[in-house]
Formats: sequence, structure tokens, C-alpha cells
Amino acid sequence: MKSRILIATLPVLVSVALLAGCGGGGDAEAGSPTPFSIQPSSLTATAPAGSAAGVCAAGYVGDVFVYGGSAPYRLNNTAPDAILLHRSATDFTPISEVSDRGGNFSVTFTNGICLKPATVMVVDKLDHQIVLTLNNQPAS
Repeated sequence: MKSRILIATLPVLVSVALLAGCGGGGDAEAGSPTPFSIQPSSLTATAPAGSAAGVCAAGYVGDVFVYGGSAPYRLNNTAPDAILLHRSATDFTPISEVSDRGGNFSVTFTNGICLKPATVMVVDKLDHQIVLTLNNQPAS
């Protein structure tokens, strides 16, 4: 009688062991329950009044925070000659990746180059993409 019970429960035990080993991988592989987003999704700078015609702003523009999705996040800058992506408002070390959810990067316009618009693609580990739109315009 005992051997019949053991034989009958063996497939159940194997199934439970396989399901327990599956596990799913958690947020890092399945994505976050928080929607993938960036805040803000656009930044605009305007050259100071009295600037020469056709010259745009140069300098720190702001910070962008990355939420949801699956870290790490790649930063694909479409205008590297005009935009510096860096660690923070006080640390101008160039970066091309944000390591953690809720992390951030800073944006600085360089060389006074006008942009209407330029983009930075923020791409998570699962290749989901969000666009940061950047505008740098001359004084009106």
C-alpha cells in the first residue's frame, strides 16, 4: 500500500519542485509594476535676452529621474556635440547609463548650439524606450 501512495505522489512532488525552481526572476527580469517613465520628459532652455542672434544657451539645464522598467538604463544621446549627460548638477563626469530605478542624470547644453528638438533615448534592460525631448532656443 505504501508503494502505491509513493508512486501516486511522485509526479506531484516533481511538479512542485519544478514550479518552485522557476521563480520568475522578480522585478529585475520581469519589469517593474511601476510604469517605465522619466520625469521630466522634456527640458527647454532659452538664451538670455541680448544674446547674439542664432546663439543659444550653454550650461546646466536640469535633472531627469528614471522610474519603473528594469534597471540598468542606457542613455542614447542623439546630439553629443551639444548635450552633456552627467552625474549631477555638481559632478560633470559624463555618463551613458543610470544604474538604479529612481536614479537620475543631469543635462547640460554645451557650445551654445541650438536644438529644436534633440532627443535622448532612455532604454531599460528589456529594451523598452522612453524619449527625453530637449530644446535649446535663441532669445526672442
